[in-house]
Amino acid sequence: MNARQLILERRSVRSYTDQPVPSEMIEEILEAAIYAPNHKLREPWRFVLAIGEGQVRYVEQLMELLEARGQFDQKTDEQRLSFKEKISEVPVFLTVLYHVQGTDDQQTEDLLATAAMIQNIQLLASELGLGSCWKSGKHWFTDEYATLVGAHDEERVAGVIQLGWPAVIPPLKKRTPAREKLTHF
Repeated sequence: MNARQLILERRSVRSYTDQPVPSEMIEEILEAAIYAPNHKLREPWRFVLAIGEGQVRYVEQLMELLEARGQFDQKTDEQRLSFKEKISEVPVFLTVLYHVQGTDDQQTEDLLATAAMIQNIQLLASELGLGSCWKSGKHWFTDEYATLVGAHDEERVAGVIQLGWPAVIPPLKKRTPAREKLTHF
């Protein structure tokens, strides 16, 4: 599959089979993904992998963190259990951290480089037949979550990549044509 096909056919997969993903496959993906462009080769990223028994511990500790933050205060026990079952079905959680050091411009460059590297992860996973979904936002960008995954003081969470063999591949969602977002100078 060529690069264009990979980009056009990649989907955010949220439903996975129970087939395990070999950790060697994840390492293979990461070894290629780190070739993302990054200014002055600062290589600002670090990874925390939850797979196998680590995934089980991760889900338990994530549930404890979310409960402590009141995530389920307005939910029924059934909704809480449903959420836990859903995340328990994700075979691999890969937390991507990036260094927050240097000037504001350097920090921005490092975040952007990390984002490019994350897309590489998703494209490489897709090439190997894996599904992925890049999770970000309120659950992941907290000090509590950073502590859970062992982030150092100078690190922030760029996102959490869910990986696994897809049970369902979602259909393509329509995009706004690039020409509608293009301005000529």
